Amino acid sequence: MATTEKLLKSLKLVTAELHDLRQQVARRTDEPVAIVGMACRLPGGVASPQDLWRLVSEGREGVSGFPEGRGWDVEGLFDADPG
Repeated sequence: MATTEKLLKSLKLVTAELHDLRQQVARRTDEPVAIVGMACRLPGGVASPQDLWRLVSEGREGVSGFPEGRGWDVEGLFDADPG
């Protein structure tokens, strides 16, 4: 079987499986959704989802300086030679 035929056969199979999965999901509209965890690690003093929303809604800048005192080779991060 040629490579194109194999690819076409695989795509048809995946498309059929996707159709079946969509139907299964559509039948499960009564199941609740639970968020079991959330994490934020963002610049600009944002420490929670509420802080992030406040920053966005107020139109404030969230960019902060490069972290210092972590033992990183800061000078080695940038190479002036693009090659």
